[in-house]
Amino acid sequence: MFGSSSQKGDELTQMSSLIFDDNTMKARLPSKVYARFKEALVTGAPTSEDDQKVIAETIFKWARELGAVAFAHWFFPMRGGSGAYGSMCGACKMDTLIDLDWSSAEATKPFHATLPYERLFVGETDGSSFPNGGLRATHTAAAFTTWDRSSPCFVIDRVLRIPCAFVTHLGASIDEKTPLLRSNDAVHKQGLRLLKNIKICTDAKAIHSFLGWEQEFFIIPAAMYRKRPDLLNCGRTLIGKLPQRNQVGDFNYFAPLCKQVETLLFNVSALMLKLGVPMAVLHNEVAPGQHEMSPIYCQSTFSADNNVLFMEVLEREAEKLGLHALLHEKPFAGINGNGKHNNWSIGTDTGMNFFYPGKTDEARELFVTGIACLAYGLCQHNEVVRCAVAHAGNDHRLGAQEAPPAIISLYPGTGFEAHVDKIIGGGPILGYKAEKATADPKAAAAMPAVCGVEDRNRTAPFPFCGNRFEFRAVGSSQNCSFPIAICNTIMASGMSVLSSLIEGGMSHRDAVAKMFKENRHVIFTGNGYSAEWPEEAQRRGLPNLHTTPVALATFNSPKAKELFKSMGVFSDEECDARTEVMFENYTTTLNIEVGTLLDMVETGI
Repeated sequence: MFGSSSQKGDELTQMSSLIFDDNTMKARLPSKVYARFKEALVTGAPTSEDDQKVIAETIFKWARELGAVAFAHWFFPMRGGSGAYGSMCGACKMDTLIDLDWSSAEATKPFHATLPYERLFVGETDGSSFPNGGLRATHTAAAFTTWDRSSPCFVIDRVLRIPCAFVTHLGASIDEKTPLLRSNDAVHKQGLRLLKNIKICTDAKAIHSFLGWEQEFFIIPAAMYRKRPDLLNCGRTLIGKLPQRNQVGDFNYFAPLCKQVETLLFNVSALMLKLGVPMAVLHNEVAPGQHEMSPIYCQSTFSADNNVLFMEVLEREAEKLGLHALLHEKPFAGINGNGKHNNWSIGTDTGMNFFYPGKTDEARELFVTGIACLAYGLCQHNEVVRCAVAHAGNDHRLGAQEAPPAIISLYPGTGFEAHVDKIIGGGPILGYKAEKATADPKAAAAMPAVCGVEDRNRTAPFPFCGNRFEFRAVGSSQNCSFPIAICNTIMASGMSVLSSLIEGGMSHRDAVAKMFKENRHVIFTGNGYSAEWPEEAQRRGLPNLHTTPVALATFNSPKAKELFKSMGVFSDEECDARTEVMFENYTTTLNIEVGTLLDMVETGI
C-alpha cells in the first residue's frame, strides 16, 4: 500500500482498461454508428443488422487485443437473498470466439476466430433449470439472453462478458435485470411527463436512476471456513459462542487494516478499477473481521452489474490469499451483520437531481416535488418496498446493530418535515432552508467542518443523505437490481399520480400539498430502534411485516399487481411467479440450515 508505484504504472493509470465503455466506443466506432447506438438507448429502437455487424467486429478486435479467447452472455437469475451469495448471483456460459467459415463449400467447414454479430446481441439457453416460478418447465424450457445496451461489455479472465436481460420464450422476466430495465423506462416516461406538467427542466430528454452501493462483508481464513459445515452450507454460523472481546469497545471501526486483508482489498480495488468500476472507499467495519468497500455512484443498471461483479471478484481474490469472504447478512449472531446500503437518486440528462435541494428556485421546487412523489410511493406501496429486502438472511439482521427495522418509513430530516407541515397548512412549495451549518472544533489548527443539511439517522430504512436517499435495509447478499427496480417503480407511480392531479386542473402547489397530507404518516424522523416506534407505526397504519413470509404474502396482492402492471414492470403472471420464487428461496434456505444443524449435532458434537 505504501510502496512506490512501478514504472509501468498502477491501478490509477490503468483505470477502465478492460471495459468497452462510452469513451472506448466513441473512439473506435464510426461516428454515425455510435450516434445511432446512443440514440437507441433513449428511444428503445433496435440496433440495425448493419450496425450490429460493425459493433461486433469492433468489440471483437478490442477484446482480442486484451487477450480474450471466449465470450459469455452474463445474466442474473432470481437466486439471491441468502440462498445464494457472491458469484452465485450471476450466470454465464463461455463460448469460444470462433465460428465456421460459411462461405466454404466443404462439408466439414473450416473455422476461424470471430464474434458472430447475432450472438453478441442475443443468445438462447435453458430457462427451466433456473428459478422461474412456473414460467418455464422441462417441456417448455426455452429462454433468451439479450444484451443490456446500457451496461458495457468487459473482459475478465480472457472472457468477453456481455451483461444481459434474461426472458422466457414468451418474453416473461425470469431474472433480476429485466425488472430494473423496465422500471427505468417507467421513471423515464413518468418523469418527463411530470417535468412537462410542472414546467421545470422541460428541455430534458431522458430521466435516469442512479445507484451507489456500500458492500459489507467479513473476511476469515479459508482453513477455518472449511472446518465449519454451517458456514460452508449456510453462509452463517448456526451454533457457537462470541468471544469476550467481540465488537465491544468499538475498537475495529476504521482501524488500520491487517496486512493480509489490506492486500486483498487493494487487489480487489485495483482489478475493479481496470474493469471500469470507480471503487472509492475501503475500511474496517464495526465487527471484528468485517469490512466495507464502495464505489462512486453511476447509472443504476451498470452499477447493479458492477456489484455482482465485485462480489465475484472479492471471492476469487480472497481464495488466492487463503482467505474467504462471507457475504451473508448475519454470519455471526450477537455482532453487526452485513448490509448493502443502496444510495439511490433520480436525475435528468441535463443534470437536475430530483433529490437535491439545489441553488435555484427551480431546483428547490423539483426537490420538494420529488420527495412528495417518493412519500406517496413509500406510503401507498409500503408492502412491496418491504418485499424488496425480504429474505431469510435479512430476517436475522433487520432491527438492530445499525440495520433499520422492518417498518418502512421515510426520513427526509427534521427540517424538511417541518416544511412539509407548512405546505400542508397552505404554505408555498419554496421556503425550505437547505442551509449547511458548521461543526466547529474550536481549535486554532482545525477548521470548522461543513455539515450536511440534515442529520444522519441510521435507524431509518430510507434516510435523506444530501442529494440522494439511502435504502439501508438492502441485504449484503442481494443483487441491487430488485430493490432499485422497486424504488423506481414506486417513484414512477408517485410521479404519475402527481401529474394526473395537475392535468386534472389542480395547481402544482395544491397537488404537492395533497400528496404530502395524504401520505404524511409515512414520514418519521425519530428513533427507529425505540420500543415506542412499532406502537406508533401501528397507530399510523404503517405495516410491520416483521418476517419474510409475512412480507412476501403481500407481493402478489391485487394492489401490488395493479402497481406493477400500470408501470409496465411485472405482469400478473410474473408477479405470481416471483412470489413463488421468493417463498421457495426462503424455505430452501431454512431447510438447508435445519439439515445442517442436525448433521452438526449428530456427527460433530
